[in-house]
Amino acid sequence: MATDPAAVWKLVQRADELVKYAQNRDPHTAYAQARAVLDEAEALAGQLDQKAADGLRAQIETRRSDIARFEAAV
Repeated sequence: MATDPAAVWKLVQRADELVKYAQNRDPHTAYAQARAVLDEAEALAGQLDQKAADGLRAQIETRRSDIARFEAAV
């Protein structure tokens, strides 16, 4: 069964939500959860065709960089 790019994007959005509300709870826990969701998204992206996977991987890497920056500020 092929993975739908929308399913991967939904995980990226879930990670965004975890980061968005991190300050309302324990930020370290929220960032760890967001990274785990991004790991899952990246694994699913590996099942997509190359063009779709490349675009989603770029988004995933951007989010990871953002999380690292936010963690450094906490």
